[in-house]
Amino acid sequence: MNSTQANSATAAGQKSGEIRLVDVAKRFGNSYAVQNINLTIPHGSYCCLLGPSGCGKTTILRMIAGHETPTAGQIYIGDQMVVGKSPVERGTAMMFQSYALFPHLTIADNVGFYLKMRGVGKEERREKVEEMLKRVQLEQFRNRMPAQLSGGQQQRVALARSLITNPRVLLLDEPLSALDEFLRLRMRGELRSLQNELGITFVHVTHTQPEAIALADMVVVMDTGRIDQADTAEMIFNRPKTPYVARFMGGQNVLTGVVEGHAAGLVRLRSPGGFTFEAAADGTPPAVGQPLSIAVRRDHVRLRKDSSEAAGKGINEIAGTVSAIEYQGSYVKVTLDAEGGHFVANVSDRDYAAERVVPGDRAVASWKSADVHTLSRVDTGAAADSDFDASN
Repeated sequence: MNSTQANSATAAGQKSGEIRLVDVAKRFGNSYAVQNINLTIPHGSYCCLLGPSGCGKTTILRMIAGHETPTAGQIYIGDQMVVGKSPVERGTAMMFQSYALFPHLTIADNVGFYLKMRGVGKEERREKVEEMLKRVQLEQFRNRMPAQLSGGQQQRVALARSLITNPRVLLLDEPLSALDEFLRLRMRGELRSLQNELGITFVHVTHTQPEAIALADMVVVMDTGRIDQADTAEMIFNRPKTPYVARFMGGQNVLTGVVEGHAAGLVRLRSPGGFTFEAAADGTPPAVGQPLSIAVRRDHVRLRKDSSEAAGKGINEIAGTVSAIEYQGSYVKVTLDAEGGHFVANVSDRDYAAERVVPGDRAVASWKSADVHTLSRVDTGAAADSDFDASN
């Protein structure tokens, strides 16, 4: 590689928004907020860090931003190791959950604040502010104060202020949590559209599963300071690797049994409650007599009334008593109380109208073996004392 090529490669590395966390840990006192974090977020992707409160997702965001220093490990942005560097040196910008707008400054002055702090001249600053206000469709509000804007408009001001410095990486800490449902859906689309337009890396912290699935190229599901699964949104939703991810994402029933045998690429297992399940043998299945957990999506489950002696005796069938009905618009969530735990079927509104069930009815849930996938861990979580469990 000649000097010109080397300089070009260096410049590309310095502009890249790829983020790499290598063996990162953060300890507060005697407790670890995050531990053993190894993660690569590709340049130009929209990544959502997803998990319940206290799982460590905001700590990771703050370490990428430079607002927290790792106890151990390295953080790279492009080819630059950024631990110990300021946010300006990292090329990051952070949009806070509270928006943190200055109430005594106009919208234009709020957006241009960071440029002023960096010594950018007044005329250049004005041009950049006008350009950014047009991009977020707020140019007509340039002379208003933050209190005169709606919540969604204030969010766009905060977004414009973060983007005006042309960061390599934009970090968003639960940016939609303060908005009502209608505005949240609208702003979700605007964030995705803006990220596509800019082509920079977005890292977005959320505890809302539909938000992560709708926005992200890459979803990182966290549990108690560790990454449980990092994958595309489609894979996270359709093929969760662990019982925790399957339950946390919702939409999945987790079932556990003991392997009885293997045949024709399928593994058969028997639950302690006496139900028989079959699933495709992903990889090398456990030996006969070993426990195995599987998952099936709720909307792949069929439901029928059945109070006969044979109910639940077939393969991939569970019999139980309807305990709850929840109308969800396009589908009806039906919960069965069966021997071994709760099981949920999301029945389309059309199918439910054709064969209604009510609490107290006996019913059978069934599904195809092709709609089941095996999990990489045996369930030892919230449903460890039952055959299956469907939380959320």
